[in-house]
Amino acid sequence: MNKTLELRLERAIEVAKKAGDFALSKRKDQDFHISEKATNDFVTSVDKETEELIYNELHGFYKSDGFYGEESKEEFGTGRWVVDPIDGTTNYFRGQPSWAVSIAYEIEFNKPLLGVIYSPCLNEMFYALKGYGAYRNGEKIQASNIENINYAINVCVPPHRLKEKYDTYMKIYNQIGVASSDIRSLGSCAIELSYIACGFIDGYYELNLGYYDFAAGKIILEEAGGKFSVLNSEKELNNNRFDILATNGKLHSWFENIIL
Repeated sequence: MNKTLELRLERAIEVAKKAGDFALSKRKDQDFHISEKATNDFVTSVDKETEELIYNELHGFYKSDGFYGEESKEEFGTGRWVVDPIDGTTNYFRGQPSWAVSIAYEIEFNKPLLGVIYSPCLNEMFYALKGYGAYRNGEKIQASNIENINYAINVCVPPHRLKEKYDTYMKIYNQIGVASSDIRSLGSCAIELSYIACGFIDGYYELNLGYYDFAAGKIILEEAGGKFSVLNSEKELNNNRFDILATNGKLHSWFENIIL
């Protein structure tokens, strides 16, 4: 095992735990305020404070690393940390449990080498290191073996920030819904990807995500045997927003035939 990366993973787990517990304490004390960055795109003061905590902790260990967080400017280095301090901000400030701290490390864009996702309310720590599998609370996890879409539980998130895409999206949503056992939406990309990695969910389709939303979840899913695709054309990626498809791997081609 690469000892340098193994140490980075250990640090990331420690930092994610510290950051998640900090955010949870702020939530319990109602010690935050809320603002709106764009339509249905909210940020709390705790998002910013938690990201600053993560930055300071990681930068203390790895001063030359780059950093890319949802609430901060991008800094470059040989490698970089990709961070969403609270993935599922609306769930967070509404008191719902499905939110998480998400931390990934990469040297090459869209090829994370490790990922950590910590859900404080649910007491779940997911993590993965490239080539060494994915884990939930210390136990190895695996994506489901479901091959028949009729038995699949899927996540489909309507484009609540892109209302102009609703009509087109709902045609796809209807096809997935009619074929599937059930459809869910948990409100946190990080948790949804982790749950596919665990075999709790089988497929996931969403539009207009930030890279920080899924960087850690991507490697956790792939190390658990699942499959992840960015669906945008190169031109569409200029605004750094991503349409994604994630599955247990066995259902991937079925979704592609519906979506593409």
